[in-house]
Amino acid sequence: MTAALAEALPGRLENGLVVGTHLDAELPPGVRWIQGGHPVPNAASEEAGRAALELARSVAPDGLLLVLISGGGSALLSAPADGLTLESKREVTRRLLAKGADIHELNTVRKHLSAVKGGRLAAASRGATIALAVSDVVGDDLSVIASGPTVPDPSRFDAALGVLDRFGGRASY
Repeated sequence: MTAALAEALPGRLENGLVVGTHLDAELPPGVRWIQGGHPVPNAASEEAGRAALELARSVAPDGLLLVLISGGGSALLSAPADGLTLESKREVTRRLLAKGADIHELNTVRKHLSAVKGGRLAAASRGATIALAVSDVVGDDLSVIASGPTVPDPSRFDAALGVLDRFGGRASY
């Protein structure tokens, strides 16, 4: 996706970040690569989440944050919310997956545990944000694809607690 974007916009891509499970194309100059974990985030996923937030914060008020989103982004781009650890996010993800939570339920919880999901990546930018998403989610809900890093979260905290209650009770998480 990034290579195609750089080809379509020659000389316009100043810097960037690509996060994935494998690198399948040469990246343009100034674009950093991080191999994150999927379906459970790893330390590199947290590094990627922090790097994405730093990149978003560096966008000038008259600048543009262009975000390319595809499947797996919820795990690959992971920055725990204040007061949480990566390990606690990993454990919640593992347990919900093991108990059969679907992608909507899983991402409802993930968004409430994240500093980057639920629109927080876009909110970190002082400039405009454009997201181009390749959906792997039935219904193509942008707030669910990669847990919606550029889209405000329509769910409420009590919805995330409800998911935890349905899958073993919030005390078990």
